[in-house]
Amino acid sequence: MIIGTAGHIDHGKTALVKALTGIDADRLAEEKRRGITIDLGFAYADTPSGPLGFVDVPGHERFVHTMLSGASGIDAALLVVALDDGVMPQTREHAAILDLLGIKRGVVALTKADLAAENVESVGRATQALLAGTGLCGATMIPVSAHTGAGIDALTAALYALGPKPRDAAGYPRLAVDRAFTLSGAGLIVTGTLVAGRIAVDDRLVLSPSGHELRVRGVHAQNRASDLAVAGQRVALNITGTRLSKDTVARGDWVLHPDVHAPTLQLDVRLRLLPDEQRRLRPDTPVHLHLGAAHSMARAFPLDRDSIEPGSDGLARLSLDRAIGALAGDRLVLRDSGAARTMGGGIVIDPFPPQRGRRTTARLAALSAMEEPEPAAALNGMLAQSPGWTEGARFFRARNLRPAEQEKITRAAPAVGLAGLLLTPDGLQALQAEIGQVLAAYHQSAPDQPGLQAERLRQALRLRPPPAAFRAIVESLMRRGTVRQDGPWLRLITHQIRLTATEELLWPRTRDLIAAERFRPPRTRDLAQALGVPETAMRTTLKRLQRIGWLVQIAPDHFFLRETVAEMAEIAAAAAAEDSRMELTAAIFRDRLDNGRKVAIQILEFFDRVGVTVRKGDARTVRADRLSMFGSAGEEHK
Repeated sequence: MIIGTAGHIDHGKTALVKALTGIDADRLAEEKRRGITIDLGFAYADTPSGPLGFVDVPGHERFVHTMLSGASGIDAALLVVALDDGVMPQTREHAAILDLLGIKRGVVALTKADLAAENVESVGRATQALLAGTGLCGATMIPVSAHTGAGIDALTAALYALGPKPRDAAGYPRLAVDRAFTLSGAGLIVTGTLVAGRIAVDDRLVLSPSGHELRVRGVHAQNRASDLAVAGQRVALNITGTRLSKDTVARGDWVLHPDVHAPTLQLDVRLRLLPDEQRRLRPDTPVHLHLGAAHSMARAFPLDRDSIEPGSDGLARLSLDRAIGALAGDRLVLRDSGAARTMGGGIVIDPFPPQRGRRTTARLAALSAMEEPEPAAALNGMLAQSPGWTEGARFFRARNLRPAEQEKITRAAPAVGLAGLLLTPDGLQALQAEIGQVLAAYHQSAPDQPGLQAERLRQALRLRPPPAAFRAIVESLMRRGTVRQDGPWLRLITHQIRLTATEELLWPRTRDLIAAERFRPPRTRDLAQALGVPETAMRTTLKRLQRIGWLVQIAPDHFFLRETVAEMAEIAAAAAAEDSRMELTAAIFRDRLDNGRKVAIQILEFFDRVGVTVRKGDARTVRADRLSMFGSAGEEHK
């Protein structure tokens, strides 16, 4: 269990930690010389009930930012109030910060009992009044003397009785770095509180937000060598990496699993201003943001109201001047632009908010759903809002959920995964039904047309799902046998363009002529001449055959059998796969078809238009996901 000290300067926090642990947490020469704590100090005690770790923080107002970096990872608070001084300015600020960070476990140590025992009752009342309405309301108060040892045993017992804070041991590991240094013979060491997950020797992790990859060479948990550290422990990691040095690591960085490495410049949060804050929070208010051990300048924008009044709360968007690591549920504290006072704080709702529409009704409803702490309930609430889906990877990353937990939550919501999206089963059925309705309406209005191209159909839908998800829905309808794709056209399976009697007789002969030179078929005028048909009539027939889906027009008056187009797409993919850069050139494609350069380029340009290939300069890449749009090379239409 990790205990964090809090309280005014010179109220005896460091002396009390020494009395509890036997360790002097003042580790810097300057701290010794000045008699105050400047940086974070750490100490550990083995008690009959188990080990306790202490984070000793500065009490001076100039070092509140340092206090915040230490307080963010604690399980419980040791609020220190000197009996000869009573409640002082930093006592008030530290108590407010602990409340903003959601610390609800704590003990009050009334120090210097050997000097001012007569003040126990009055200082106790003042401290109770200070903590009224906070998470530490009703905290046990124990008079102690670090000098004589009076009350130390009772204080130790009271601290241990608090119990550890519940931690996310099942999630990916996240260690909030508050110190980095080098040790002779060991190398780079980073320390911090492991707020989630587990870290073991030889784990390969990431330093965030820089993205430097690292390997864990050694682990100390609660000041002891170990093979494994778990959430809630103070941890020291001996790490190594090709681009790592003491200068590349800073307080506020995270050591974490690659799947939750997602630095962000914006946060949507639930923000509460302290009752004694001097100003309301207006749009574009500059603030100092403290989250984990990180510190960044930011600008705050109320979302659900024009301003947030002192003593009240509201939704807000924080735009940061540098990217930091943050996930849903992380606690934060805001100080004013001059870093002179603590304004308020809150909790992260969405660490990866959309750029646009931040104050729309739909967005505010989504944020309301996201505030639900239970992931399945939050997901269910989000999917009940327009547009009815959310990006799965973003949702699961924001809540630090591993694949096994993701599956449980998806089933519980319930939700279905589709091309990276999560949506309800009813929502999926509604989209499938709407696709059928749009196609049916189009067939009725244009019975002589083959169908709709995919993007035009997607744009006709009311909510317009992302292209990948739309394609997955269409493919599900194709597997079900209700929708068919003819080249670029999508149609209901029941829709069919009919040939005239004359065209029925003409089609087999036309097909034979085109198939005879399948990679370089006759043009319209040549077919008309060979079949003894007027060119205009021949062109009309070919266009109808294209609408049916049996022919594909590659270039003006240049028609190929659909199965030949499928074959040419497969040839292009095979040729690109043989290239070290996975690229296809016009010359290679021409040679594979044993065709002329002009026709080969016409075919490739057609593939560019329909998305089978993507041109990059003089070369092309082939999209494997589009190869099936013309069916298979062996499929014939007679």
